[in-house]
Amino acid sequence: MLKLAIYGKGGIGKSTVTGNLAAAFASLGKRVIQIGCDPKADSTINLLGGEPLQPVMNYLRETDEDPETLEEISRVGFGGVLCIETGGPT
Repeated sequence: MLKLAIYGKGGIGKSTVTGNLAAAFASLGKRVIQIGCDPKADSTINLLGGEPLQPVMNYLRETDEDPETLEEISRVGFGGVLCIETGGPT
């Protein structure tokens, strides 16, 4: 199993690179989970065809309970990439 973490200052293209890496690995037949932690959902929105995903933090605030299934907090995007957004401060 290969795990990658991308970090750095804001505005340098981390989300773009991460989304493209996820798409490239999925195109190679790899199983990919993209976990974004941006309030704008930048790293998953392109994988999901422009549709934003509800962040996990918002889900927890709105339902006040843990999700029972992974499907409640994720969606499958381009190439079968499983997308999850954690959310964060706006």
